[in-house]
Amino acid sequence: MTEAEFRALPEAVGKTIEVVHGHVIKCESPAPRHNRIARRLAGALESARPAAGPCLSVETGIGVVLWREPTFTFRRPDVAVYHDPLQKPDASHVRAVAEVASPGTVREDLTDKRIQYADAGIPLYLLVLLDEKYEITEVREFHLDAVASEYRLHRVHRDRLELESPILVSVPLADLVAP
Repeated sequence: MTEAEFRALPEAVGKTIEVVHGHVIKCESPAPRHNRIARRLAGALESARPAAGPCLSVETGIGVVLWREPTFTFRRPDVAVYHDPLQKPDASHVRAVAEVASPGTVREDLTDKRIQYADAGIPLYLLVLLDEKYEITEVREFHLDAVASEYRLHRVHRDRLELESPILVSVPLADLVAP
């Protein structure tokens, strides 16, 4: 699928797919607990944004064009932090992405998406790992090694997510999963 073909889709259809190297991937509806964790993580990041700037947007499920050439690749991370809130971001605007990985998606989130986000030059990748009961086991914080175009594990968070960039935030992981 080309970008033009993707853009021509009805919005309701476009929201249910991702395009990777021109191939359409159907996105299954996540479990409610998965959505709650993503929404609360986005809320914590949004609340911690500095008033003095830089101007950052935090969204859940927003589409991000990773690259257009050689073949169109478009992903919809669970959480995206990006500049330029007036338009949908492409990878050059994105400062961080987070994926909430259930046992059924962890392989793709840990391998394919991690490689693709790194290739697109996104500086920070957070991977929230869930067990079978949708409890958070850990959050892996990956920083981009721009020379190698790959992520390096920076830190593993088990009780509290503490980030310094792109937003200074400290949030207990229990707050993300509480009923």
